Amino acid sequence: MVLPIVGICRFSFLGRGDWSAYARTQRGSAAEAEAMRRSRALLYDEARLRFRFRSFERLTLASLRAQTEPDFHFIVLSSTAMPKSWQDRLHALCATLPQARLVFSEAEDVGSALAPLLAEFSSSGEPPLQFRLDDDDCLCVDYIARLAGAAHTMRSHGAFAFSLPRALLATHYAGAGPKYYEFVRPFHAAGAAARLSRPERSIFAFGHYALMRRFPAMLDHGPIGSLQLKFQGHDSRLVTPVPGSGLTALAEADFRASLARHFPFLDQTALAELAGLRAVAG
Repeated sequence: MVLPIVGICRFSFLGRGDWSAYARTQRGSAAEAEAMRRSRALLYDEARLRFRFRSFERLTLASLRAQTEPDFHFIVLSSTAMPKSWQDRLHALCATLPQARLVFSEAEDVGSALAPLLAEFSSSGEPPLQFRLDDDDCLCVDYIARLAGAAHTMRSHGAFAFSLPRALLATHYAGAGPKYYEFVRPFHAAGAAARLSRPERSIFAFGHYALMRRFPAMLDHGPIGSLQLKFQGHDSRLVTPVPGSGLTALAEADFRASLARHFPFLDQTALAELAGLRAVAG
């Protein structure tokens, strides 16, 4: 039996997840309510949305349209709290990818929003194979094919996890120009995948680095599997090339040559525009 492959992108979803804004807040607490208020202001800031829509269109969706294996589904999860004009724009963008299913949820946490959707892909009782992808990242063109191959290799296991550890990474923070890296670390977020034992549980129930400690895991070091942007305002630690970080600095010319080789579908002019746009917005 071929497992359904289901990608998930949380696009400006307002609710609890693994974001730092909700760290150490209790459900139903005043601290959680304040985190939600701050998150709403940040998520639906006009400058942030302009950047996210462009990166989603030019990176995320472009990489999924370029996949050599088209047999997958892609859930784009957002919130009814998103302003209507932006909801309409997101509908139009998602319509350009046949595999996409856009959902605006009223749920206040990611797990509750995704559970009924994942159950639809588990009608046979077999949990789907999930992968996660942010709206400012993209995948190599044979990602789905490699993930399907991993599922075949790991077919004797119930639950398992999969990662393409090699990535290209671009950063642009306030007060600094763009910087470029090759990044090697198993189970970074872009394209981290898992088949879980419970059909309704989403991949976001686990920290992405925890997947390789919780399940039998397969690593594919072959391709540079993803391109990730870490620009001002992203919800994770600042990227710093220190020992043990997995980061190797690249000259811009070498970074662009790797882009052309591993991500030929990308418009490099558009990528440069994204860096400039985020610098202004940040």
